This record gives sequence, C-alpha cells and structure tokens, in this order.
Amino acid sequence: MDRPYRHIDVETAGDVHCVKLRETKLDENALYELTDELGALVGEDGCSKVVLTLGPEEPQFLYSVFLAKLVTLQRRLRAKGGALKLADVAADTVRIFDACRLTPLFDFQPDRAAALASFSK
Repeated sequence: MDRPYRHIDVETAGDVHCVKLRETKLDENALYELTDELGALVGEDGCSKVVLTLGPEEPQFLYSVFLAKLVTLQRRLRAKGGALKLADVAADTVRIFDACRLTPLFDFQPDRAAALASFSK
C-alpha cells in the first residue's frame, strides 16, 4: 500500500490500518476527497480493520455527508469481517454522534493504543 493520500496519513500495525486526518477543517470538495480516500483504503487497498483518529482537535466537518460515509465505511468493513474503531474523539464530537443517534453504530476508544488492543480481544 504505497498510495499517496492527500487528506489522511496511514500507518499499519499488523493487519490494522491506523488513519489520522491531516486537517481538521475541510471544504466540501476536500471532504469528498477524504471520503473517497477512506473508501479506497477499504476497496482498493483491501484493509478490513481501521482505527480512525478523530482528535485530539475536533474536526470541523462533521456534516451529514461525512457521518453517512462513516456509516457506509463501517458497513463495508463489517461485511469483510473487520471493523472501524474511532479513537481520540472529543466530547463535543461524541455529542454530534449522539444527536444523530449514531453512537451505537461505532466503537469509540480513548486512544489509538486502546483501539489497537480492542482488535485482539
């Protein structure tokens, strides 16, 4: 997986892909590029386990489009026998997931290390 990504940094830890957002503010076009990159990671690069770090700074693009894409990403990963773990999620960000009634769909972990450890349970 030597794909150059514009909006995310990807590291692997065993069979888990750890994804960190490069920016916390994105315009609409960049948001679509970001979600395309996440989709390519699963579809073209074949990963099935993802830790997505959403902090420590709160992303300023938690629009319905991004949230819907995260739901789709989670479903695609589960269909492959994998999962998506969200790490370093700020309290305000969790409240957005709560308000949209999406919290039960995701596995929130305090940090990357805890998210990685949760895959081996």
